[in-house]
Amino acid sequence: MTIPDVPPAVLREWQSAEERLYPVVMVRPDLYERAVQLVRAVADELQSCTDVPALVKAWAEAAQIVYRAATDAGLDLSGLDAGLVAGAAFSLRYRELAWPAAREQRTARVREAAERGEDWVRVEETGSIETAGMVPWSWVEMHVPSGAGMRQTIEADPDTGAPRFRLERVNLDPARGVPFGEADDLGVEESFDDRAEWMAAIEALRREIAGGNT
Repeated sequence: MTIPDVPPAVLREWQSAEERLYPVVMVRPDLYERAVQLVRAVADELQSCTDVPALVKAWAEAAQIVYRAATDAGLDLSGLDAGLVAGAAFSLRYRELAWPAAREQRTARVREAAERGEDWVRVEETGSIETAGMVPWSWVEMHVPSGAGMRQTIEADPDTGAPRFRLERVNLDPARGVPFGEADDLGVEESFDDRAEWMAAIEALRREIAGGNT
């Protein structure tokens, strides 16, 4: 199953709204409680969007959806940014739609890689090389025999715009490719400014994982 893409700028707008809404209202407990209720009410209104393309299409009517949900739930929007409420609710509904499909997709990828006798499989990817300047491009590769994985990320430095490279070891369920248990001592994320150093670290970790599970 393939999860339909959300335009990167739209997804970032949703995520940014969520990141900005809650810290602002947490200084006012009454506003925080009302914001949480409103986001949930809007997300419930979006239950009619049963797939990601429908959710993206509904974004054009986000303002109307927020006001309708607030009215139906008897909640007051005063003191809250309706745009941030909308983005946070759309982000929440997007996760509700995307996560089940993502789990199915991971399991299928792991099963197919095992059937082909492959040692490594990419179980997750967000963003792309084309959009790495706007949203991080991140992917997780899993060692099929052991479930040991590594997350590799390319993103733009917010201050300079230069690429920044990250590497993290992660523990995955070897049957499904989903996070499994707590990260071990080797799960510390490393950050690199130099692409060659990052790639060398990736290859070293790849050899370490494969060598420890032969």
